[in-house]
This record gives sequence, C-alpha cells and structure tokens, in this order.
Amino acid sequence: MRQGIRRFFLPMCLAAGLAACSNEGVNPIFDAAVKEVNPFDQPTEEAAPRGAPVTRAAVNRADVAMIRARVHGDKAPTYLQAASRNGPYVDYISGLRQSIIMVGSQITGTRGLGYDLLSATSSQPDPLSRPIPVAAWPAGVTRSYEFPANGPQGRIESFQCRFERGPAREIVILDERHQGIEVSEYCEGPTGKFENLHLADASTGRVWRSLQWTGFRQGNIDIEVVLPYTGGTN
Repeated sequence: MRQGIRRFFLPMCLAAGLAACSNEGVNPIFDAAVKEVNPFDQPTEEAAPRGAPVTRAAVNRADVAMIRARVHGDKAPTYLQAASRNGPYVDYISGLRQSIIMVGSQITGTRGLGYDLLSATSSQPDPLSRPIPVAAWPAGVTRSYEFPANGPQGRIESFQCRFERGPAREIVILDERHQGIEVSEYCEGPTGKFENLHLADASTGRVWRSLQWTGFRQGNIDIEVVLPYTGGTN
C-alpha cells in the first residue's frame, strides 16, 4: 500500500534517532529498502549486477519516500531514501550513507557528497519549505547558509533571492510524468550570486525537480522527487 507508514518514513530510524541509520547501527528496514531499489548501492556492495538499473516497480515495492540527487560532475544520480524525521527535517540517506536533509523541497544540509552544507534557513513564506500554489509565490526570500569554518561556529553567508516564473513544462522522473511551472530563482549577496531552478505543480506548489545551490565549492544539486514524502511536519 503506497500510503503506508513506510512511505512516510522509516519508523525504526525515527524512534532510535539518526544513530539508527549510521554504520554502527544499520536499520534493517532501511537496508531492505535499499536492497529492493538498487542492490549495488549497498555499503558492502554485495553480489548484484554492477550498475543494475533502478526501476519504478522496485521503488513502488520498497514504498519509502525517495529522491535522487546529482552533484555537478556526477555521471549518474544517487538515490536517497527517507530514513528519519526530526520536526520538519527529513533526512534522506543513500546506501553509501550520504545524506541530504530537507524541509519540504528545501535542502537544509548535506553530508558526504563533497563539501558539507551544515545548515540552511530561509525567510517565510518560502515555497520550497512549504508548498504554495505557484501563482501565490512571494516575490522573493532571504536565504542563509552555514558552512564549515576554522572555529567552533560555522561561516554564515546570506543572500537576497527573487523568483521569476517561466513557462509550463513536462518532465519524466523514473517513468512518471509531471507537469508544472518552471521558476527561476536569482540570489545575490556580499560573497557572490547564484541561480536556482525549480519545477513546481501549478495548483499544489509541490516541487518535483529543483536545482539548488549548496555552496560555491559544491555548487548546485539536482534534486528529483521519485516518491514524495507524505508524512507530517511537526
């Protein structure tokens, strides 16, 4: 059943905290879901055909909220599954224990993808953190990012961002078609400027695909929602 609790998050990880998804305490439900979707993408790289393709049928059988992400330069996307939730923060983890933390469709942290993003916050309303019909998106938001630095506190960089609606588009994510409005996001701050790009459902505001900046060193991460998270936010 696609709307079951596994679709919402992996309950054993949530109960035990993030440690339950670490190498020291691997959640068996999480590992089973990873094996179902992509056997090769396991920490032990057990005997599965190298490069075995991920299929929509396998994703539906695993029945766990899932994204796929591609960092600039990657030849293939990485599949990450919802492993825990802390309030509005959902931690998506790959079979190799890479992590992307999100609030709604907003990336708020990364681990193990290259150059870590410690945290990210935004002014409200932010249509990435909470879906808003595209016609009602605000003119812009303020985004702040925290990066590792020499010292106990990270380096914080802030940017003023404005949204610009574009044309209607259709995309296909692992054999499923999604229609939406393309929205460009232009951000500028004291340390530089960058651009994000989003494809959002016009009526619900759900962002199905998003290219989001995660730092000048790591650049933009291309996020596609393979199976949406449908749990709570508290």
